[in-house]
Amino acid sequence: MLSHLYNQIKSQSSISEKLEVLRNDKSFRKFFVQFIFAIFMAFFLFYLITRAFSLELGFGHLTSRAGFGISHTFLVDYTSNNSRWDAYFTGVINTIRVSLVGIILATILGVLMGLARLSKNFLVNRIAAGYVEFIRNTPLLVQIIFWQLVLLQLPQISNALTFGGISVWSNRGILLPFINTIQNGSLWVLVLLIGLVISLVIRSYSSKYKEENVNFISPNILSLITFLIIALAGYFILGIDLYTDVPVLEVNQYGTYIQSGGFALTPEFAAILFALVIYTGTFITEIVRGSIQSLPKGQTEAAQALGLSNYQRITLIILPQALRSIIPPLTNQYLNLTKNSSLSVAIAYPDVFMVSRTIMNNAGHALPMLSLILITFLCLSLVISLFMNLLNKRVTRIGA
Repeated sequence: MLSHLYNQIKSQSSISEKLEVLRNDKSFRKFFVQFIFAIFMAFFLFYLITRAFSLELGFGHLTSRAGFGISHTFLVDYTSNNSRWDAYFTGVINTIRVSLVGIILATILGVLMGLARLSKNFLVNRIAAGYVEFIRNTPLLVQIIFWQLVLLQLPQISNALTFGGISVWSNRGILLPFINTIQNGSLWVLVLLIGLVISLVIRSYSSKYKEENVNFISPNILSLITFLIIALAGYFILGIDLYTDVPVLEVNQYGTYIQSGGFALTPEFAAILFALVIYTGTFITEIVRGSIQSLPKGQTEAAQALGLSNYQRITLIILPQALRSIIPPLTNQYLNLTKNSSLSVAIAYPDVFMVSRTIMNNAGHALPMLSLILITFLCLSLVISLFMNLLNKRVTRIGA
């Protein structure tokens, strides 16, 4: 093609005729536009790089003393004397905490409301439809602030609501009973997570083995035994001492009310959690409804002909088949929920973005901190995508 263009240009005598040949050649026009764009991008990147080198882009300042407290610490003992790295990772843990709990609760809510959308009961169906239409058509940020204001309207600590002496509700938060440990609680939680992963892997491989050896032990029982062995081993090796941590409301010598014990749902954490769960649940509801409706009606009719109850029909026939079309869009909703957790900065919940903004206000270094935030959310999203892709591959293989 280039040789043909070269011969055409060479055959022309004047410069204007040669330029006319180039102008009329479609391939040359495409190449010229791309070349100009590449030159522009090269100069733009050169400018950004030179500007970046003129700024301090290192993360060395994160080793300095943080100098500020964090109201929510989970699985870590953080104080203002810790480094900024410790503060940042405390924010990361808070983000993972609200995202993980939100994903679990939003999935449960979405599945239940998705089934309600298909209910033949008029009232149940209309309530589910109204929930979806109202929540998903209002801004998430407004919902977050709304839930915080609702929780702040609870009685003051002096008039806190108590339920059976095991729960305390006030505008400082909701205290619930909690099973706690005297020491090594965080390590035991890590052991339980490792045991859960190992038991799921064993269940997967034992299921394949049982297909060829029908007399082999049930994969569910084998995985449960594995998990219990790991959990008990960690319990005794780490010297875990469990006790029930019940909320207590006391008055000190100065007449100040003090609440302690139990698991605290602060207004900030509860507001961001409620908003994320309820908002994301609407989209999961529609995913579940659409996936179930896409199944052939013969599946439902066959289940009814076999005399299966509604519960058996849904859990054994409908949902297992619908999973193949539920999981891909469900992954997007999990990613959206994780990224939307950064909106908690509006109500001062110390997630990774809020903590990073505090560091930027105290020490500057905005560009490195924003880059670190982007990398953190990218890593979280990739982990979620990896897990969901593995789950999708497994479900697709089983359904094939």
